[in-house]
Amino acid sequence: MAESLSTILHREVVVTASTGVRWKEITIYTGASASTLQDIKVPESCGGYCYRDADSSGLENSPVRNRFIYWRANDDTLEMVEQSLDVNLSGNHVRYRFQDTPILNGISVHEARNSLVILVPTVASVHRLVFPHPLKLDRREARFATDTSPLSIFYDATVATATEAKNMHMLNPSGSITAHLLTAATHVTSDGEALFVLATDAGGIIQVKMPALGVQGVVQQHELSQSSMMQKLWNGLVPVLIRGVQQDAGTATGIVIHSIHGEDFIFCVCRDHKLRMWSAKTRECILAYSLLEFLSSRDQSLPPVTSTSGHVIKKVINPKNNSFQLCVHLTFPDQNQFCLVKPVYTDSRFHIQHQVTVFGPLEDLVDYCVTADKLYTLWTSQSGETISRVAIIAGVDSDDTESWVEVLLQPQEVADILIPSFRDPRDVYLERIFHPGRFSSQDLLKALNVYRRSLDTALQAESIVSMSNLREEVVNAVESEIRNCALDVEMQEEDYYQLQLEQWSKFYSCCIQYKEVGAKVKGLFSDSVTGLVCLIRKGSVSYVRPCDKLEELYCLPQSQLSDADCEELQLPTDDWSLGQDVMKLCECVRDISNEMTEELSTQFHTEAGMFESPKDVVTPMVDTLFFPPGGDSLLATDVGDRLEEIHNLVSALRVLLKILDLSNQEEDFMLDDSVVDASRQLSCSQLFTSSTSSAILAVCLEQMCTTRLSFCRDLLVLQVAAIRLGDQHGLRPDVSSVVCEDLIPLTGSLIQSYLLLVWASQSVVIGNQNTALEFNVRQLAALEISDTTNVTLSKSNLPSVTLAELFIQGVGGAQGRSILAQIPGIDYRSQAVWAQHLVPLVRTVAKIVWPMSDNFLFPEFLVGSCQYLHLQEYVRLLSSWCEWNVASRRFLLGLCYLHFDEPQKAAQCFTQAGSGVGNETFLSHKLLQTDEEEFHKMEVLYYLKVIRQFEEFNLPDMVIHLAKTAIGAASEDDDNLATLWSKVFKYHLELGHNEDAYEAMIANPEPSRRKDCLRQLLVVLCERGDLQALVEFPYIDLQDEVVNILESRARSVDLATHNYYNLLYSFHIYRNNFRKAGHVMYEHGMRLGRELPGLKGLQRQAQCYLAALNALRLVRAEYAWIVKPVSMSKYSEVSCDFSPSFDTKPFTGCEMVSDEEDEPGISPKHGLDGAEKEAHSLMRKMEILELVDIEKEYILVDARLRLIRRNPDPSLASGPTPGPDEMVGLLVNTGLFDRAIIVAKYFNLTLNTVFENLALRCVHLAKGSNYFMIGDNDQTSEAWDWLQENHFNAGSVQRDKSAADQAWTLLQCYLNSYEDSTARYHRCVSEKLLSHGFSLPTWFINSYKELNCAELLRVYINYDLLEEAAALATEYIHAVTDTLAGVDRIMFNLKGCRLNAQCVWLPYVSIDQLLAALHDHKEQITYKKIYDDLKLTVTMYQDRVERDSRNLSRT
Repeated sequence: MAESLSTILHREVVVTASTGVRWKEITIYTGASASTLQDIKVPESCGGYCYRDADSSGLENSPVRNRFIYWRANDDTLEMVEQSLDVNLSGNHVRYRFQDTPILNGISVHEARNSLVILVPTVASVHRLVFPHPLKLDRREARFATDTSPLSIFYDATVATATEAKNMHMLNPSGSITAHLLTAATHVTSDGEALFVLATDAGGIIQVKMPALGVQGVVQQHELSQSSMMQKLWNGLVPVLIRGVQQDAGTATGIVIHSIHGEDFIFCVCRDHKLRMWSAKTRECILAYSLLEFLSSRDQSLPPVTSTSGHVIKKVINPKNNSFQLCVHLTFPDQNQFCLVKPVYTDSRFHIQHQVTVFGPLEDLVDYCVTADKLYTLWTSQSGETISRVAIIAGVDSDDTESWVEVLLQPQEVADILIPSFRDPRDVYLERIFHPGRFSSQDLLKALNVYRRSLDTALQAESIVSMSNLREEVVNAVESEIRNCALDVEMQEEDYYQLQLEQWSKFYSCCIQYKEVGAKVKGLFSDSVTGLVCLIRKGSVSYVRPCDKLEELYCLPQSQLSDADCEELQLPTDDWSLGQDVMKLCECVRDISNEMTEELSTQFHTEAGMFESPKDVVTPMVDTLFFPPGGDSLLATDVGDRLEEIHNLVSALRVLLKILDLSNQEEDFMLDDSVVDASRQLSCSQLFTSSTSSAILAVCLEQMCTTRLSFCRDLLVLQVAAIRLGDQHGLRPDVSSVVCEDLIPLTGSLIQSYLLLVWASQSVVIGNQNTALEFNVRQLAALEISDTTNVTLSKSNLPSVTLAELFIQGVGGAQGRSILAQIPGIDYRSQAVWAQHLVPLVRTVAKIVWPMSDNFLFPEFLVGSCQYLHLQEYVRLLSSWCEWNVASRRFLLGLCYLHFDEPQKAAQCFTQAGSGVGNETFLSHKLLQTDEEEFHKMEVLYYLKVIRQFEEFNLPDMVIHLAKTAIGAASEDDDNLATLWSKVFKYHLELGHNEDAYEAMIANPEPSRRKDCLRQLLVVLCERGDLQALVEFPYIDLQDEVVNILESRARSVDLATHNYYNLLYSFHIYRNNFRKAGHVMYEHGMRLGRELPGLKGLQRQAQCYLAALNALRLVRAEYAWIVKPVSMSKYSEVSCDFSPSFDTKPFTGCEMVSDEEDEPGISPKHGLDGAEKEAHSLMRKMEILELVDIEKEYILVDARLRLIRRNPDPSLASGPTPGPDEMVGLLVNTGLFDRAIIVAKYFNLTLNTVFENLALRCVHLAKGSNYFMIGDNDQTSEAWDWLQENHFNAGSVQRDKSAADQAWTLLQCYLNSYEDSTARYHRCVSEKLLSHGFSLPTWFINSYKELNCAELLRVYINYDLLEEAAALATEYIHAVTDTLAGVDRIMFNLKGCRLNAQCVWLPYVSIDQLLAALHDHKEQITYKKIYDDLKLTVTMYQDRVERDSRNLSRT
């Protein structure tokens, strides 16, 4: 509800800037003679001006709302500050120095269309300072859309603009001055001309008029004079400044200028107690009125005043009707009074009409200002104390003197501080010195310099850059002084304590002294429109705010309740007796407050903050105040008498307690959000948003809460005392019972609530490092509640502020303004923002912090601003009594413990807070942000939020604990059970609890989650190498999933870094599934051959094939086979890796394979073009691989490895595995004849390549060997390497033979072992030897004879070895002939056939060819003889055969 402008009690709000300000210094040389002006002294002056807006509809969108200028003039220095309570201004401090020219009072500020004009009179010159208007700056900033703070009008102030000739004027260019100027007044006319009126001590008045801005003209200077001709002539001939000092009773002591009906008039109050009115146009005095008429008849013959101050005149403008009045302060030796008069124009002349007379106290007036209904004054008492008083101005024609009401000024700091015995003096003094708003940095710097001068170490001000550095310097200075005083001698603890106390008290006294100097009040100004009242001090400015009605009832003895007050306090206006009862109760409370000592107050605050019941705390105080041990108490008598006068004590108490309770005020009168229009919301959203306003609101909040706390305390004392005084003063038992059982507990709760508000407004924000702030932001993002904590973060290098101020700067102030916009009694278009909006906004912020409500914004703010220590204290202060938001507070306490690395305590708090998720707004709507209404499901969602916090802090054990707690609280059909079991599984697995992780996985009710957990379990156990546990888990119904997952991982990962095939192999072997184990190892080996080139890949491939063979050999023979699925499109590609001669058994048909077995990465439902596949299954060709097939592949890989070992050529290790033919060729080329024979045998290949190559090697070795040299030589040294690799049936290599002999031996061994009846290998060897011109060895010939002599004969013939062929043929014929005689010829493998005929034949064709060849060479004797012998032998054989045939036929 809006505050009434008739509020009589006011209170000062002191806002001390903790950091210094940067002044813009401008020096103006007026040209006046310094020697002439050095003796002129003028009093200090000050004033202020609030902006006016041209739009009378309101100021809700105006940049000049809550914006004002105040100034201080001391000697030749003018300090001006522009302040805004809605925005932070940049460059708003400027200091003008008019060189050696003291400044007069009468400075005025005037607004023009696009500029603001400040008129400054001095003793030698007048100046017009022109600045841009804030509206113009606002348009410029809107055009450039800058994000920086708005600019002050002083931002671009320069010397050039201040010293323009058109804006300054010398009063006497000659420099000779004999008359001194006493006072002045300035004004801007309706034409824009600057009008200066200055009064001299000689009684003259000088008028200076400057042309309007932008208008060419000259400055006019005239002297106002009486209308007589001689006076005008004299004034025209001799200027007043050089006329000499003439003491004149008509000397003006105060001047004001005002325009009436477009004409400017000058009003002067003079020493002769007359009010004179001059026309600025005609420069004539048109009215002289004696103000003594307002005095009693006995005082109307007073002599003229002689003091330098004299009477003072100020003009009063009523903003409602824009009416004009004059307020004249008349000062006399024994009295003073304020006369409010009004110039009235009747009968073609002006008259003075008396309005009100207010008599002032017998004290020295410092300054005063008048608004439409109040008179604000500033006095100095006889003791030198500054006092400010306010009087309500009564209506017209009322001469009744009003009682003055003192403004509650900020009390001076007390040098004596009560230090508890358990605390260190240094900590106490540092807290007090650096408490926000107590001392400015300038005061501390000055005190530090003075304190250090005793040590001769003055500190330069520029060395201090922040309050933290200043704090460090203060500590160092005091500690250094303590060490110097200790003189390095051993001291008792008590002596050191006293020394420490003495030095800190000394420095604190210096701080107080400099603060008192800077806080000296110089004047005040008020604004009738906004209601703003400011006290201008030497070094700062303070604000005067109206108090609410409760503060008046408590602090103002003569306060009364009007109908408006009853409506504001929600009292029935028709129940007059109840209002009187309330007033009598307030009188009792004031009596108790007057008797309350500082010791009792301190004791109450200390004990009430230590979980003591307020009733128990005040009981000893009641004994002290009402029942002293020495006898009766006057307080008890007075209070008892007033209690007897109260008709309804319970109702009166309930009224006061309802007023004190902030939880239910104005809620029923709030506007709905749909009713609050955008204009109203926008207006309130920008109200009091500057940093200065935040500090003001914080101080106001502290003042209001402190006052209400004292009221509650004294009211509780009254209730306890009333119960004990009840028997003596007629208090009925039923009343005592209600007071004791209902009202006292309620009062105690209010006391605890206000204790919390006072604590919040006095506690200093704790600075945090950037890392802590960033982590806190991430933590809140995980909770998803960071939208309410959008505040200025409390970094360690920011100026110290209280929690309340930081809260108001951020989310607290924003919500307070939003609530303010919904209060219907608030006129958001009203220009009286200070008088009507400040106190309601403070009360709204107090309601937000109020603990006995659903509003939980303040503790949320503490979390968002990383104030966890203060949050712990907040929870502690409420834990013993407050029943609101219990679970929410436990939740935030858990965040505190979590922040301070106490996870066990945090988990306990979070668990305790879970019970409140269904009935507390913060937990259900802000934290969970769900529409779920079932408690168990909300509890599970809550635990998921909490678990996320512990995950942010990496606390897996706590996550497991909370997840199990949530599982226990969840219903069976809860959708989040799978998530909780997944959390349990995940963090058990992370901690290495494999068994627990497995159990959590099995317990997961959702199959998809169970599969995900299974996959993660397998992968993690594989990465850790904990394969035994992985293999031994039973898996129950998940074995197929395990296999699929491991196969998928095996097929998707890089074989060079991961090996899941071995794990699969172990998995199948452990379960005696040898066939699948063999299949896995075969697939592994096959992939290794394709994807992992190199020696290691081949070695692993060989091992895989061996493992597959071993596994399949453990299976029954009929099942020792595996299926090799190959895509038809890739079948040829796959099969090309092996020789087409593989003895594989293709499947007898095409097996139907489902789409799920498609290749990885290809969609089972859509083709590569995106078209949907047909529903029928794909036809895949299958291969059946038996043991022999796998053995063949192994043989090839093993041969390849042997090749690489013999020949490290990189090409051998890359590419696909060669086929059998190629492999045999590679082997024989390398000399690995044994392995080549094995490969050939496995793949049913002939050994021709082996024997041909070996024969060739024998030939080369034989040619390169020396018969007499058994050892190695250069030609045979390489042979020993490959000879050692071939040991097949040849025994060990004998080094006593030559390499050639050993090679022939190997060849002989191979022939003996692998030759068949066809003698094909003998033939190929013989051909290879003979083709190289090497004769056949004897052992070879003999072996060949035994196997196939005819073929040997043909070989001889083919290679033209006629002699050897003839000898062989002859020998063979003889051997056959001998067999006819029954003789066995073993050499030719012939047996005798005397008795039994056998099929014996001769190679007649070969013999005929041989004879023919010999016959062709008969000319050679040798061949002729051979021919003849062979021919004879053949003839003899034929004869013998013929003879034997005949004999055989006869028989």
